[in-house]
Amino acid sequence: MKKHLFKHCLLPLALPLLWMGCIQEDYEGPDPESPSRTVLVYIAGDNNLSELGSAVEEIRQAWTYTGNHCIVYYDAADAPPVLLSLRGGCQVTPVPYVETIAEYPEENSASAEVFGRVLGDVVRMYPADSYGLVYASHATGWLPEGMLQDPDRTTVSRSLGKDYHTGTLANGSSEMELCDFAAVIPDGQFEFIIFEACLMAGVEVVYELRDKTRYILASSAELLSAGFIPVYREAFGCLMDTHSSTEECLINLAQDYQNYINTQNGSYRSMTLSIIKTERLNILATLVEKILSRPIRSSFPLADMQRFDRSGCYGDYPMSSRYFDLEEYLELASSSLDYNELVKEMKEIVLWKAASPAFMAGSRGGFTIDRHCGLTTYIEQDIFPELNTAYHTIAWYRATHSGDEPI
Repeated sequence: MKKHLFKHCLLPLALPLLWMGCIQEDYEGPDPESPSRTVLVYIAGDNNLSELGSAVEEIRQAWTYTGNHCIVYYDAADAPPVLLSLRGGCQVTPVPYVETIAEYPEENSASAEVFGRVLGDVVRMYPADSYGLVYASHATGWLPEGMLQDPDRTTVSRSLGKDYHTGTLANGSSEMELCDFAAVIPDGQFEFIIFEACLMAGVEVVYELRDKTRYILASSAELLSAGFIPVYREAFGCLMDTHSSTEECLINLAQDYQNYINTQNGSYRSMTLSIIKTERLNILATLVEKILSRPIRSSFPLADMQRFDRSGCYGDYPMSSRYFDLEEYLELASSSLDYNELVKEMKEIVLWKAASPAFMAGSRGGFTIDRHCGLTTYIEQDIFPELNTAYHTIAWYRATHSGDEPI
């Protein structure tokens, strides 16, 4: 997530603590026999995204108890992490409130070890029929730690999450790599994962998580601060609604955000979102492998292709985009027959997508959006030898290049 445009003050979490909870016999909500859900909102905010703290208050304002649970892990830049539970919002306690259920010493929230421990604790303490995850922080999709700003790893950026407190990068910060994030999630754990973070609608990302969740909501481009916070008060409750389909709930959140962005002007009117159904991603990989196994054009006009990053705006050098529209890339690479088959399959996988006409128009690195299939891809480039080598190790590359010699 980029801290460019919206500025929110960190709201206090110490809301009045009402010790009388909601009892099962007296809450306003659906039938207690309906499927249960626990949603974990994981805010890795020990960085420059102080506005993420306002998410807690917006979720509180939206909260109505339905027998389900929303748990927030929040690591702020100026305080140790806490684990919070949304309470109230029922007949017994009408006013929603936030209860602190655990306090932690300073720790690295952008580590797989901490994320995995929090996830395990939440599942153990709040068992449910289904689970959802909202992950809010910085991110760079599949790129390894530090390789957005510097593909040769000589300076600092972020991968998935960023923690300023402790780490191995040059400035003492830490990032979590995608494969490590996926490794600590049990297969089939989540009904949905929402990435309130930049550049996460990559085919490399969703393929890595294909066995971990049924649906993913993510952005192909950067996600302007403060992410979905402006629509949480109206839309967050839908994520707790197990009577509606998951697709319907995610589309409701995405459309509310799109409607909000459409009320903005200039650079503020910038967004890309897509909802991915993961169960057919193995089929997509097989199709892409077939396309790439045939003779393809030896070069692509990268400068003319649809990109979704603002190359040169991250302190990166050499400067070249690393996030391209997947369909456009494969259209250039495939035969007409292959491409038609691809388009058909993509309609089964990308359930919903939307984009503004341009991204940060008039600002440095801004670009028009003429194509948006809902998934991005990396295209190997000679100027990024280290990044190319890293790309060969990820699951998506291995699945679509199984005939290649192992590295």
